[in-house]
Amino acid sequence: MAQWMNMSGVDGHGFSYIGRFNHEFGRVTGIAATIKGNIVLCDYDKKNLILVDPLGNYLKNLNLDSEPYDVDITSQNIGYVTQPNSRSVLQIDPDNMMVLFQAKCSELGTTVFCVSAVPNTGRCFSKKVPCYLGVKTHGNLYAFPVNHDEINITDIEENGYEIGSCVLKFHTVNADSWLSCIGGQNYITYNEGFDYQIKIDNIATIDTPNDICSDDNDHIYVSGQGSNNIHRLIKYFKLQVGSFETEADYTVLDIPLNSQHGIKEPVALCFNQDYSKFYIVNEWGKSVLVFDVI
Repeated sequence: MAQWMNMSGVDGHGFSYIGRFNHEFGRVTGIAATIKGNIVLCDYDKKNLILVDPLGNYLKNLNLDSEPYDVDITSQNIGYVTQPNSRSVLQIDPDNMMVLFQAKCSELGTTVFCVSAVPNTGRCFSKKVPCYLGVKTHGNLYAFPVNHDEINITDIEENGYEIGSCVLKFHTVNADSWLSCIGGQNYITYNEGFDYQIKIDNIATIDTPNDICSDDNDHIYVSGQGSNNIHRLIKYFKLQVGSFETEADYTVLDIPLNSQHGIKEPVALCFNQDYSKFYIVNEWGKSVLVFDVI
């Protein structure tokens, strides 16, 4: 017998539409917010990074030698950009659009695919892991820890956490747990540590999830690329009666945004650093919607 315990508040943010911007994008595949409130976009087709202000006004861009797929920015305001086709990752100063370091995978059949920052690791540099790279090798994706002083993408299977195969994007919930979008499927997965993995397949109203982020209430947001909506999930635990053991899972709280709010083929999404604005890469990477969080 099991007892279900909700471990998150049920109150959710509301969203007020501000506007939409498009700077003749080729195809935007990744988005992240800087400490200053600016937004970094990966234009995969045009091989560049684009920096815009909080309302989407163009600031500058950075041309790259390979296609950028995913980007995230740590609490220390250091950005990481994955370039899977060149098997590399860039470390950048996001507000100045400057490359600080580039690392490449040394093992054949291995590439850096996606990236996710660990939330709330503080503004100062420390020994905490600030982000995880999604490194694909031998058909599987591993959450691979990096630090700001050294990016050494070797011994992936020994030093990383196996997430699964066919992962499009993943989101770091905390230092040892992750949520992942699986290519071509209508569910997401949850991994915790080395051993625990579940398939969250109770989201009947989602089609082709593409990206995941979270807000300051620890609610999880999942973009439904095929269903033209954004789901909000909450975490709960299954407590075994008569035992101290629990198992984590997620369930749908609501669908705060859908096609009636202009959501059409959403690709990527993020909040700004103070959670006052919500950004959705829309129309299969052709435009970005901006919402105030209320």
